[in-house]
Amino acid sequence: MTRPISSPSPGKPMRALFSLLVTAILLAASPVGARQASAPGHAPEPQAHGPAAQGRVGQLIDQMRAGGLVLVIRHERTEVPSREDDYTRPAFDCAAQRNLSVAGAAGAQETGVALRALAIPIGSVIASPMCRTTETARFMFGDYRIDPRLIHPNPDVPGGRDVSRAGEELAGILRALPPRAENTAIVSHGGNIALATGLRLAEGEIGIVKVAPDGAIETVGQVVGSDLGAHARVALAPPAQ
Repeated sequence: MTRPISSPSPGKPMRALFSLLVTAILLAASPVGARQASAPGHAPEPQAHGPAAQGRVGQLIDQMRAGGLVLVIRHERTEVPSREDDYTRPAFDCAAQRNLSVAGAAGAQETGVALRALAIPIGSVIASPMCRTTETARFMFGDYRIDPRLIHPNPDVPGGRDVSRAGEELAGILRALPPRAENTAIVSHGGNIALATGLRLAEGEIGIVKVAPDGAIETVGQVVGSDLGAHARVALAPPAQ
């Protein structure tokens, strides 16, 4: 796994703020949650002590635990109001594009904690080179690699990409993924995700797809981090005495 060398990262105080916020929101009542950590490529050990996951989200969690799927993630929430993306500047220039809000950065970190708490195995993580996607990938998973083909499409500005081409390239990336026991995570943008998979995702939402042997991209479902958080709290609860 590689990290973008020139991509700016938050300072220590901001990272500390995010960590405290995530802990307070998701794991304050859990004596074991702060110890949950797993780098991409290493399946976390199951920690569930409560009842089996129930309902639609529970079924999706079970499917993700089984592996072999692709988590197609739209970057987390961005600043409002925000600046327009300047495609004449490098993709790692955060001052020239729309960026994550504080809530978005904390939300990405919280979702990553929930995925690990639920023992959902993540292998490789691939991100668009833009700051809001690399930061989502970093806060959610830690390590990732960049694929320039995932960059946000916008044909209406100088240097912008054709929308249909962006969808085709994401679909090509999905079809080229090698079969693996874990899940693959792809962090990209709403436009090309919709074109490649048919999923209309809100910022921070996770689409779950499976690539069939014939190359067909099959939709499994979609889920937001707060849905996972409720199940993560159950999984991390101390065993009943």
